[in-house]
Amino acid sequence: CLHWNKSYYSFFKPRIAGRVTEKNKIIIEDTLAIGKVTGVRHANGRDWWVIVHENASGNYRRVLVSPEGIEDRGHVETGWDGIPEEGVGQAVFSPDGNFFARINTVSFDTGKFLDIYRFDRYTGYLSNPIQIHSEANYSAGLAFSPDSRYLYVSSHLEIYQYNLYADNIESSQQLIAEYEPLWDGGPFFMAQLAPDGKIYLCATNGIQYMHVIHQPNKPFPFCNVEQHGLQLPTHNSFSIPNFPNYRLGPLDGSPCDTLGLDNLPVAKYRYEQPDSNDYLTVEFTDLSYYEPATWSWDFGDNTTSQDTSPVHTFMQDGTYEVCLTVSNVNGEHTFCRTLSLGTVSSSEEAQAVDINVFPNPCREGVNVIISEYLPRDAKVVLYDAVGQRCKVQSVQTGWNTLRLDGLMNGIYFYEIWEADMLLDSGKLVKVE
Repeated sequence: CLHWNKSYYSFFKPRIAGRVTEKNKIIIEDTLAIGKVTGVRHANGRDWWVIVHENASGNYRRVLVSPEGIEDRGHVETGWDGIPEEGVGQAVFSPDGNFFARINTVSFDTGKFLDIYRFDRYTGYLSNPIQIHSEANYSAGLAFSPDSRYLYVSSHLEIYQYNLYADNIESSQQLIAEYEPLWDGGPFFMAQLAPDGKIYLCATNGIQYMHVIHQPNKPFPFCNVEQHGLQLPTHNSFSIPNFPNYRLGPLDGSPCDTLGLDNLPVAKYRYEQPDSNDYLTVEFTDLSYYEPATWSWDFGDNTTSQDTSPVHTFMQDGTYEVCLTVSNVNGEHTFCRTLSLGTVSSSEEAQAVDINVFPNPCREGVNVIISEYLPRDAKVVLYDAVGQRCKVQSVQTGWNTLRLDGLMNGIYFYEIWEADMLLDSGKLVKVE
């Protein structure tokens, strides 16, 4: 059965303060699918649909969450049988709310099933079911790209990309990663699209790493899968957040667009250095939401762009204010960030560079995060307890992982340099 606390609405609208007035109220009493419960914002821009399939069935139940309460909208038939039984898997909505997908790894004999539907945010109905059946592995997960074009499916030892805009979605399947074992690693399991526009995947056992798809809006091979790309401060076992898209507004022009809510666009972006040998070239990734229709970039060097996610080369070192303005029929919004490219020339400027090194103590690796600075030729140098240099690695803006495999446990000292300027230094402890 399915039951909620009455404060559940505040989960979907976290800025609303409240208290629990009723709990453990049964909403659905039926044989339902194992897990795979997820939600999407209603087309009115305020309420939420929660979808859960009935056990081993293509049929499902709709639950509407609104300020008036939580209401079971009943059994819905899709006209097809679904799967023979339920297994391990995941269910997600696309960021734009137009697609719903779920995957079930039933058994090695039965195989696994990827189900893809169109979704109507006004009525809560699923339609146009597509089922892709293949051999099963131990685990499976899935996530949509931020632009809702690509669906990524993990299958224990592989990750696949599907193009939802293709005439034949099943034929668009592309293998984009095969698992590379690591001393403290694990195969691919569940996935989650994060607010930074990247997709993160957990593993099937307790490890300190997650896998990352850095550019999920791009087709293979440009989507850039990095295995073991995110080191965690502690071990993570079998779990990952399952968040709905809070940044989905009303469906303008739909019959239920009656609450006076508008999709007022919000500008946001991230940036990184795609090539360590060309530090003046910066890749910008748009993270704007609430249905922007146009993009206008000002790079602070008398050049502009109207691309959604441009790659821009600056002519020289310097500090630049890069602004993105997004707009639609309801309004516009501007977001600016100051980028410093290879400008460290004094001890005061070096001390101002934001660098974070963790975890400490560490095991097989340590993260070096450089924020709000794009180095020209930065390196991290590692010394052992008697001052012998034991490792040198180039680092860029953003997230860098310094592998410590092959080094004995003990005390180490690190220095991070930009040319002849010391940016940061400290002590590391490597443990079992």
